Amino acid sequence: MWLKLIGGIIVIVSSSMIGFIIAGNFKNRPKTLRNLQVALSMLESEINYGHSPLPQAFRSISKKCEEDVARLFDLAAKELSSRKGLTASEAWERSLKELFKNSYITENDFEILMAFGKYLGSTDKEDQIKNIRLALNNLRQQEISSIREKEKNEKMWRYLGVLSGIMIFLLLF
Repeated sequence: MWLKLIGGIIVIVSSSMIGFIIAGNFKNRPKTLRNLQVALSMLESEINYGHSPLPQAFRSISKKCEEDVARLFDLAAKELSSRKGLTASEAWERSLKELFKNSYITENDFEILMAFGKYLGSTDKEDQIKNIRLALNNLRQQEISSIREKEKNEKMWRYLGVLSGIMIFLLLF
């Protein structure tokens, strides 16, 4: 009897946690997209007014950003500073792939950031700023859609996790 009750409680708690983890993905993606926009705006300022070389600009931005986005810019700065002969585009791509593994961004977000990185450091200042503004605009659109998804799906996954755990518990008894 007690063993069944304890097992049922474990099932409810674990399925609830799964629901909360999935809901967390919907909750954290808009924050990450917002942080990426802030970082790209800082990069625009660094390029436009600071006239900083990219490794230095990336390091500066990484010190001012949230942890997940800071890691992207820090890795890009390290890749550019390493004596491997990487272009800015290649360093950005490597760093972005590392961020994508451990982040809440989706494939669409990744593609926007990859497209941004293709022209990074290879054009003049005006084109760099246009490219940043295009990426910012695209990320804003992604943020708006992620907020809609969050509002639609976050509560649903939480409830689904709890209710499926209760359903399994009731089926076991």
